[in-house]
Amino acid sequence: MRNPIEGKNIIIIGSGVGGLSAGIILSRLNFRVTIIEKNHLPGGLMRSYRREGFDCPVGVHYVGALGKEEPLGKMFRALGIPVNELFAPMGQEEIIDRYIFDDLTFDLPTSIDALEKSLKNTFPQETAALDAIMINLREISRRMMDPSFLLNQGDPFQNMDYYQPMGEWLDSLKVSPSLRAVLGVPCNLIGVPLNDCPVIFHHMVLASYLFSSWRLKESGSKMTDVFVRRFEELSGKLVLNNGVKKILLVDGKVTGVVLESGEVLDADAVVATIHPKVLLQLLEENALRESYLRRIRGLRETEGVICVNISVNSAMHPEINHNIYRLRRDENGMISDGIFYQLRCGNSSGSNLLSLITKSLYSDWSQWENTVSGKRGKDYEEKKMGVARNLLKKAEEIFGNLHDAKILDVYTPLTVRDYVNAPEGACYGVMRSSRQLLKAMSLNNLPIPGLCLAGQNAIAPGVMGCLLGSFNAVRQIIGQKRFVQEIKWDKC
Repeated sequence: MRNPIEGKNIIIIGSGVGGLSAGIILSRLNFRVTIIEKNHLPGGLMRSYRREGFDCPVGVHYVGALGKEEPLGKMFRALGIPVNELFAPMGQEEIIDRYIFDDLTFDLPTSIDALEKSLKNTFPQETAALDAIMINLREISRRMMDPSFLLNQGDPFQNMDYYQPMGEWLDSLKVSPSLRAVLGVPCNLIGVPLNDCPVIFHHMVLASYLFSSWRLKESGSKMTDVFVRRFEELSGKLVLNNGVKKILLVDGKVTGVVLESGEVLDADAVVATIHPKVLLQLLEENALRESYLRRIRGLRETEGVICVNISVNSAMHPEINHNIYRLRRDENGMISDGIFYQLRCGNSSGSNLLSLITKSLYSDWSQWENTVSGKRGKDYEEKKMGVARNLLKKAEEIFGNLHDAKILDVYTPLTVRDYVNAPEGACYGVMRSSRQLLKAMSLNNLPIPGLCLAGQNAIAPGVMGCLLGSFNAVRQIIGQKRFVQEIKWDKC
């Protein structure tokens, strides 16, 4: 989409954090916005779910850069979303994450300066390599704090070296396997292998948490409710339990949508906060060139995850204000396996919530690929609980005997696939790897007037990526000139 649209009617497909963010900004700019959600509740992966009195998180475990002058914080203020109502800062013990390897434990601290000091203390023989890494990290951090980062939607980076694979760059610096492993963790957070993760994405993820790190005070459902309330305050309309069946085009231009109910809604533009492969299913076969179709169909997904939520005795297992990663690496420093742990205050008297997340391939669950959630049968439930019990045993290697431990819920890539219509159940959508970076970047500007992608599949994964993608969609709809004039980041 190259020119601003004419007209005021906007349809947004999907009510996750990306769809609601786009809806809020467009409503603020006096567009008539309707968000269409196929599920009976809004929020997508932002929303938590309740099990036995506990709010179990799905896609928001912790976020970075929510400070007043930091990128995500500025976007929240532009939306009119109160950060302090929803989030509390981490790092009271000067630790954000603890990385536990077989031969090394490294604590990720709360600032770039502290990171440099800690890395040099831990790896004193690698000062030259660390100097080069910290120069790059500080430069990218500086640019992320500049208004141009938000005005240009994360594209003020003209240095092509930033797009080489992080692993390749570390090879050139001749870092040790141990340092490679420590530096590789941010790549795992966005589901991209170190040897295929562009330096820019690695540094943006790491920098965002070093700016400031935050956890939800309550739940993803509360966060969803705040976003929905803000959208509806601005006269936005939210349609639930009624997905989009087809996007209507006339002379190659968007004119509206057909809902699953059969209702037809007119639109001057459609913002799709859905996976690009799912978007293709809503378009006529000849709406896009065959070469473009092949490009989207050939996109590789990030790997899926399995998540286990467990209640534990709160007196024996009090909340831990930092996250824990138990990681294993090979002899070259490549992370081969890892589990994320977060121990939070629970909703139930006497119990806290322990969340565990680890990689789970979509192919591991192929036996039930053609089933739907809630109807997968006994074998599926047995396999799921078997994995969960094994992960519970591994957790006791970190936390000791887990008193009164009870598995509350387990979700797999198939659960995610069914809930948010993500091919292969990929929480982070399209893989932002060096190998397919140009293909992925082409999604930012679809060749159909009045149609654009938003959310994490448009720019980058995670909450920040979702918002960057949504603001980029707004920019396409209103044009760069008006975007710069009306989205006053320095006054947010």
